[in-house]
Amino acid sequence: MYADVLLRNATFPTVPDADALAIRCGVIQAVGSSADLEGTAGPTTRVLNLEGKAVLPGFIDAHAHFVRVGLERTFYVDLSGAESLDEALERLRLAARERQGAWVVAQGWDESRWPERRLLERSDLDRAVPRQPCCAVRVDGHLVVCNTLALARCSHPEGELVDRALGHLREEAAWTLLGAVLPDRSTLVEAIAAASRYACELGVTAVAEMSGKPEYLRTYLRALEEGMLKTRVFLYIPVELLEEAAKLGLKRGFGGELLRIAGVKAFMDGSIGARTAALTAPYRDGGTTGTLLLSAGELARLWRKASRAGLQMAVHAIGDRAIGEVLRAAELAGISRYDRHRIEHLELPTGEHLARMAELGLVASMQPNFVVNWSGPEKLYEERLGPERDARIDPHALVHRRGIPLAFGSDGMPMGPLYGLRGAVSPPHEIQRIPLEEALRAYTAGAAYSLFAEDELGEIAPGRRADLVVLSADPRTAPLEEIGVEMTILGGEVVYVR
Repeated sequence: MYADVLLRNATFPTVPDADALAIRCGVIQAVGSSADLEGTAGPTTRVLNLEGKAVLPGFIDAHAHFVRVGLERTFYVDLSGAESLDEALERLRLAARERQGAWVVAQGWDESRWPERRLLERSDLDRAVPRQPCCAVRVDGHLVVCNTLALARCSHPEGELVDRALGHLREEAAWTLLGAVLPDRSTLVEAIAAASRYACELGVTAVAEMSGKPEYLRTYLRALEEGMLKTRVFLYIPVELLEEAAKLGLKRGFGGELLRIAGVKAFMDGSIGARTAALTAPYRDGGTTGTLLLSAGELARLWRKASRAGLQMAVHAIGDRAIGEVLRAAELAGISRYDRHRIEHLELPTGEHLARMAELGLVASMQPNFVVNWSGPEKLYEERLGPERDARIDPHALVHRRGIPLAFGSDGMPMGPLYGLRGAVSPPHEIQRIPLEEALRAYTAGAAYSLFAEDELGEIAPGRRADLVVLSADPRTAPLEEIGVEMTILGGEVVYVR
């Protein structure tokens, strides 16, 4: 049978000796030499000459906040590129003038990149935006700073999560406030469309959406109905909705080709940037050891419920104390290694932690872009944790050597596997370095395995969905920073051309 699309004169880093690929009905029909695939070209076949460019399986972002990525492009005030505190405040001033009387919600500030090296505070926002409510979300999403008018909407009492003097809200207090200022559904639909367009530009064909709130699910369905979703989305719903999901029978795999339920997301701790990641030893630049958001017993009870409901558990754990508690909960819950439950981030595990993870069959869902952003001399991790802990953070090499399934994502900081790859193949510390082949696998086949989608995605082989990314050069021979995405194909459809 003739192919719908035939790729010719290509390089396939994961398929030695192949230079052609045939696609039929959205699925890879055959891959091999041009001579072998000559018979697949018919009168209606679209033939694409790739002139030696490299073709890989479509990248999978195994940990994304997809709606947030879209809102950063359509609704939020973008502070990610601000090079100083003053520049961030000036962006807020300009936005307030454009949105008079409305909320000003900003995203992406990172004080570790500023010469001032200090967090935003309520007094800063009061000066910049004095007459309308304003809040600004730190890049990691675990700290929100509010001006006085926004802080008045915070229902949480002052305590561990709320510092009213500084206008700082952390963890649940921050998320509650942000949930109250979500834009309307049409804005959310446009955000999903924008996120999907951006993913196509990055060669990302599938994402694990870690913010599967009910309002987001409704919005995804509308974006899907309107043909605006060009990315496969695997939804992780908040663990607070586990009971409702179980009652509705929303098991892993419920849904269709572009949108399906994967599991539930729980938080054991916060972030290093917000000093809420739970550590065994105090932060170098502060006397605290972070925050445990659940006890091992509480998480174990949730884990058992998720397993009974047929839902995969994805648990956020960054600090060594948090990782230890997650492993204790997994053991208490009696999880099966065949359920592929996940630990998200896994930044400061010990050797003993990794040995227990291997025994339990847990997946390591990690973000090498964090290494690019914050690991190394005079960067955030060294400042917060000291050189010794920075030198053993994000140990991709140890995870790989233990045989622990490894999936790479971005957490949206920023999206982009070609950016993140540098944190795995050319990091500042040897413990973070893995071979390029394994790093690419973590963004493709490894990520697919973490989503129970390895029979569909992540490899270039007959029968797999034709989700592909065409790169300007072969990453085995060209510097990563010089490589761009030339084309993205989703289910045999070309959804992006540079």
